[in-house]
Amino acid sequence: MLKKFIFFVLILMSSRLYAQEFDILNGQQIVSICYQKNTNSLDSVAAHLLAKDIEQVSGKKPIVSTNIKDLKGNVIILGLFNQSAAQKFNNFDQYHLQGKWETCSWQFYHQPNAKIKNALVITGSDSRGLAYGVFKLSKQIGVNPWYWWADIVPLKKNKISIPEINAVSKTPSVKYRGIFINDEDWGLRPWASNSLDKVDKNIGPKTYEKVFELLLRLNANLIWPAMHPGTKAFFSNPANLEMAKKYQIIIGSSHAEPMLRNNVDEWDKPSMGDFNYVTNKPQVLKYWEQRVKESIGNDLIYTMGMRGIHDSGMEGMKNNKEAIPVLEQVIKDQQQMLSTQKQNPQAFTLYKEVLDIYDDGLKVPDDITLVWPDDNYGYIRRLNDATENSRKGGSGIYYHASYWGRPHDYLWLSTTHPALMREEMVKAWNANAKKIWVLNVGDIKPAEYQTQLFLDMAFDITPFQQTAYVKQHLNNWYKDIFEKDADEIENIIWENNHLALERKPEFMGWSQTEPTTPTQLTAYNHFSHGDEAQKRINAFSELENKVNKINKNLPTRLKNAFFELVDYPIVAASNMNKKFLYHDKAILYGQQGRLVAAAYADSVAFAYQKIKKITQFYNDTLFAGKWKGIMSMEPRNLPVYEMPKISNFMIDNKNIWDFLPEGYASHPPLKDTLTLPLFYSSDDKKYFIDLFLTNNQALNWEIVANKNGLKFSDIKGYLSPTGELQKRIWVSLNSNISFNLSQEFTITIKTNFGNKYLKAKVIPSIAEKQTFKEKNGVVSIFATHYSQIKNGKNQQWKPLEGLGYTGTVMSYHPENLGNRIEKDSAILSYDFLTSTYGSAVLHVYTVPTHPINTSFSLKYAIRIDKGNWLVQDFATQGRSNTWKENVLSNQSEQKISIKELKPGKHQLEILALDPSVMIDRLLIDLGGLNPAYSLIQETK
Repeated sequence: MLKKFIFFVLILMSSRLYAQEFDILNGQQIVSICYQKNTNSLDSVAAHLLAKDIEQVSGKKPIVSTNIKDLKGNVIILGLFNQSAAQKFNNFDQYHLQGKWETCSWQFYHQPNAKIKNALVITGSDSRGLAYGVFKLSKQIGVNPWYWWADIVPLKKNKISIPEINAVSKTPSVKYRGIFINDEDWGLRPWASNSLDKVDKNIGPKTYEKVFELLLRLNANLIWPAMHPGTKAFFSNPANLEMAKKYQIIIGSSHAEPMLRNNVDEWDKPSMGDFNYVTNKPQVLKYWEQRVKESIGNDLIYTMGMRGIHDSGMEGMKNNKEAIPVLEQVIKDQQQMLSTQKQNPQAFTLYKEVLDIYDDGLKVPDDITLVWPDDNYGYIRRLNDATENSRKGGSGIYYHASYWGRPHDYLWLSTTHPALMREEMVKAWNANAKKIWVLNVGDIKPAEYQTQLFLDMAFDITPFQQTAYVKQHLNNWYKDIFEKDADEIENIIWENNHLALERKPEFMGWSQTEPTTPTQLTAYNHFSHGDEAQKRINAFSELENKVNKINKNLPTRLKNAFFELVDYPIVAASNMNKKFLYHDKAILYGQQGRLVAAAYADSVAFAYQKIKKITQFYNDTLFAGKWKGIMSMEPRNLPVYEMPKISNFMIDNKNIWDFLPEGYASHPPLKDTLTLPLFYSSDDKKYFIDLFLTNNQALNWEIVANKNGLKFSDIKGYLSPTGELQKRIWVSLNSNISFNLSQEFTITIKTNFGNKYLKAKVIPSIAEKQTFKEKNGVVSIFATHYSQIKNGKNQQWKPLEGLGYTGTVMSYHPENLGNRIEKDSAILSYDFLTSTYGSAVLHVYTVPTHPINTSFSLKYAIRIDKGNWLVQDFATQGRSNTWKENVLSNQSEQKISIKELKPGKHQLEILALDPSVMIDRLLIDLGGLNPAYSLIQETK
């Protein structure tokens, strides 16, 4: 009896541990869908899209009905809390949803009436809340929100079931959440004109319908429509507005489009005059009032204020002082004409010069939402101070995943790092910017993941408060699509974004725009630090190899999605980098007379043609031409997208062959014997020697050292004009030999055309654990590898993964912004040893953030060996040259002179002063630092 009782208890416990399942498809039995008749159109849209989603997975289309009496078996019932066909069911009481914003509940019922066996009742506090609940179900059965936009074909199933778990959703973290379609001239508009909206020959209602469906599937509710020159104004086609009503998408407008007016399309200067509020006020007011009348009864957010016709300052204003009273009157007049539309929010976007006007004293009415922008490159310009936090209208964020403008566009590939987006948006939400979030997505493609991440954070910020969650989110997103390959894809995408954090593909030409400058050689060093450029080439080649390997084993149904979401962005970025790095090598090696320079010139052309080929495939072949015109490899036709010109790059060299060791770009005129960088006995460091032909002769070569102790990757070989033109030989220490004393080696390169020599030297390492050491005149320190840390009660340095060239930075975020910093409250300490006497330069690399608000700057203090604190401030002003360099490189560099540094042990300390300071790495140059763009290995 006891055994039977225990068995019964175990069965009872297991039934409670595992929820019962609700069958959507079981054999020939498929669920039916019911929604309430005579409600708004979105309920119908959601019901029919759900039926379509179930059909995608099952191959069978459910019955959709507005009459619950017609349905039997398993039924999904959709409705609002006060308008649901399930209201007669026992225990149906969803009035706790009343008054909530965009929330929903899932509730399961067994045999709720005589005909219905099981019911899933999805109830919304409003229609968008209901839609979000419906599309949560679609995702659960295997239909990805991007199924249409990224061609993600769901896995077909013979049985579809979900666990019966009753749930109520939270109110979204951000009230208004959406996207801005922008700079659509090279992607979305040409594609839409030749596909969905052929009649309009523009972005029209059929395209917007697909956009609106995507927004609802992503739990969003807002759009700033496309508005570039050549794109018809959203309101010019009544069908666009009808589509927005159908999907209940809120319509707003960008920072440059007050009162929902698309000035570049709608303001006709010949008939209307200047767009000038001072000289042409009656016409401007009439223009705005007409749109207000057309907009009555719609769900809208009005952009307040005034700028120029497009993305420029107000016409006729000489300075901010002159602009302030005019802009205040503009807003007053706008609010007057909107006085009967109190239900529609009003927003004021503090973009570019408008932020400066605001900071100079512009008074914005308390009920208008302030929308803080980033600097167009992912760093939020500023957030609320204590006074702004109490404003009735609240605040929000306008953020970029795509941009046209100074110092350089990035309209082609979307490579804004997920960790940066997470850090900036969590910081914004914590600073109470939670009313409106809008992401500039360019053409939507290829910013799919950045869009998903942004809108997921806007919908529920809670998990993103944990720094590590963003990487898990990336993995989850790819797992939903590519399942078993998700871990590998996550690593590929993360590495690609890290490489782009160092330099975006669009910035690899080292050119700028507005004004546009020609491309030039990159700043990567080909002759030091293990050949920075080749390391980057190798990293991209490895990513391409991984992509190709995954692609070979993918099921056919995922091939298109993989190309769009992984293959194209990785291969395109790789070959853009190779195009310029090989161009460097062709030029630089040509200046050394290397025959191989011509081969690198061919590699430049190959990389360019590769980008061209995959882009043509995207537009012409992918999914039978579905995306024709969506992808341009040369938006705005900027120089960076062109094939680099290589002319007169080879110098004549009378020698048959030559060599150069690491650290040399040429032979110094007064030094016959070249020297490899110093080896240190405890290191596993290796340095290269490049051996190369400079003339059309065959070369037999052999490496000989005068004594044991060095290892060579190759010791003999053969170069010929028709075969291998150069050889890179790696030199390292023999790990089997101890070096207790300094040793010098002579390395002889023997050939059939004579011998040449170079020197190498090994010195014993200082036995000091956990201490950074000077090596070859440099001390390199990663900020996270501190020797000691001192944190105060409310002031702390914390590691932040994903940012900086090192991959993790030390970030200062005080718990309470209201408290000023206590003396010596949070200090990072680094111990280091030097062997050189003299002056030095300390390079501090930080993430180029902006002060969190007007109460702070970006200050920290540094001292060495308990000397005086030296306060540093890396805040930038406007669009200064420093800011331009910062955003192009995603780092800010501060140089601090050290007058005297004696040999021996030292301590470097960093004191926290302002929030949002993120320290990436430190370099102490004692005279040995060769130019470097990328990360220099730690000397520890």
